Amino acid sequence: MNKDFYNLEFDKALDFIADSCYEFCTFKDIDFTALSLKSIKFITCTFDNCNLANCSLQGSIFQDITFRSCKLLGLHFDDANPFGFSCQFLNCQMNHASFYQMQLQNCSFICCNLLGSDFSEVKAQGVSFEGSNLQDVVFERTDLRKANLLATQGLFLDPDQNHIEKAKINRLQLHGLLSKYNIEIHE
Repeated sequence: MNKDFYNLEFDKALDFIADSCYEFCTFKDIDFTALSLKSIKFITCTFDNCNLANCSLQGSIFQDITFRSCKLLGLHFDDANPFGFSCQFLNCQMNHASFYQMQLQNCSFICCNLLGSDFSEVKAQGVSFEGSNLQDVVFERTDLRKANLLATQGLFLDPDQNHIEKAKINRLQLHGLLSKYNIEIHE
């Protein structure tokens, strides 16, 4: 299906049926709030200014997806089908999202608000978080080798509990890596 969907208000009787597939589609200005997107396949799709807050993603497939200026609050991406998971998140509100134990090497989070999101045990080598708000984000046993953490805000992670070799950070972000040592850093 190669179709564009604009300004639609979906309710619980949404036309999306489990096991349906959307390829090369654009979804713009649509409120999907709290709907079940269970087992739906999204392949090479774009979501612009959509609200998917608290949607159920159980078994859904996201391959080559762009989310631009979307509300993705409380989403459990870790419930989605991991096969081929590939998403670009641009200027999205993603507070309290969960990516627990996911492989995110084919993803990026550019200028996103990730307040309180869970990246525990995630493989995120080379992933860009550039310009994102990482306040209260959980990084535990996370592989962030070669990740781009430049210009992020609120970065706090324990280098002893995460792989951060060759990750890119700004000098002003060092306090977020050294906070557990209670060191005073001066310019």
